[in-house]
Amino acid sequence: MFETVWKNPNFSRIDIARKLELYRSTVSNIIGTLVESGLITEGDRGVPTEKGGRKPVFLSINPDFGCVIGIEIQLDFYHVAVVAFDGKTVYENFGRTPVNPVLIDKPEELFVYMVDSIIQSIIQDVNINPLRPLAISIGIPGIIDIDSGVIKHSAPFRLNDFAYASVLGNRYGIPLFMENDARCCSWLQLALNKYTDKRDFLCVLARNYAGNPVLTYPESTGKGIGVGLSITMNGRIVNGRNYAVGEYISRSWKSYQKGQTGLPEAVLKTIDTVDDSYAEWVKDLFGTLTMMVPLLEPETIYIHGQPRYRRDLMVEIIEDRVPQFNAVLKNCGAELCVMEDDAFGISKGAALMCIQKLCEVQMLENKASYSVLKWDELFDLHKRSIEKSLLAVKNGENIEICEKK
Repeated sequence: MFETVWKNPNFSRIDIARKLELYRSTVSNIIGTLVESGLITEGDRGVPTEKGGRKPVFLSINPDFGCVIGIEIQLDFYHVAVVAFDGKTVYENFGRTPVNPVLIDKPEELFVYMVDSIIQSIIQDVNINPLRPLAISIGIPGIIDIDSGVIKHSAPFRLNDFAYASVLGNRYGIPLFMENDARCCSWLQLALNKYTDKRDFLCVLARNYAGNPVLTYPESTGKGIGVGLSITMNGRIVNGRNYAVGEYISRSWKSYQKGQTGLPEAVLKTIDTVDDSYAEWVKDLFGTLTMMVPLLEPETIYIHGQPRYRRDLMVEIIEDRVPQFNAVLKNCGAELCVMEDDAFGISKGAALMCIQKLCEVQMLENKASYSVLKWDELFDLHKRSIEKSLLAVKNGENIEICEKK
């Protein structure tokens, strides 16, 4: 019922009963609990039906209930977006990703240092905000096992089988979750489309990265562009059996090449400055996507991460050099949507994941997912945060990293 109110502001109990085909008494009991907990608030009264009776009371998500801290971390930058449980962004911040040179050869400890430093940089602002932070959700590049709380592989951060749930899960006084950055785009789209019937789409995250000059190890990710995909079908984000659905390899890639594509290094390094290089990259990307559209049959393909000044150029290049892509879109009744470049899109998506997962129905045959904030835990966090914020950074605490067997 939380989902119904979240997607339909100013619904009444009667509206919910009709939409969900439930008895009014059942709806009233559950909504009563949510109102008592502070998550749902009652508003104005509507007009009574022709049969008379009491005026219906409109319901909405209480914007003062609490918020989720969404963070995107890349090697060269981070973005923070604090999102209230009604889905509105209430705070934003960004900066250069902090690096401790002493920890360069200890990637897991370095990653924890990055998260510690980012939380420390915002804690004063967030804790004076009247919206109490109840969870942290982080989006990073890599393969994330969201159900077990493990970063299976993240090349930029040199992380492999890092059990972030045990190391970071309760480090800051509130639960912490993680998600792949491209899938954060899908969580964002699900929220943006909550008033529509769009439930099948493909998100493409294509970002230019400057690299971090402090990280000088040979395999570090320098200046270039990276691509990640995320598939949403019937309103659910597809993870795959190894949580690697969306790891992108272009049709031009060869087995002896590093990276995601077979394009020359000179082209990849000048994509953001030379239009001809950008055209080669667009041709390669959408030539690959052409093969995916008939297989997935999405309603929409969303492109995230490209700067505003390149949006029209991208469309022109597709029309001129990849006409088969538009032909396939037309045949499948799909559309291409190049999103406005929102620097905080991934951090917002990370926060919205945590909120929207409250609505997910867990499969009985599956184990409980670590990434789902349980209702009892949520209400307990809200209750305990009434007097003061629960968010804290445990300065000087030893980082316990278990060695892998």
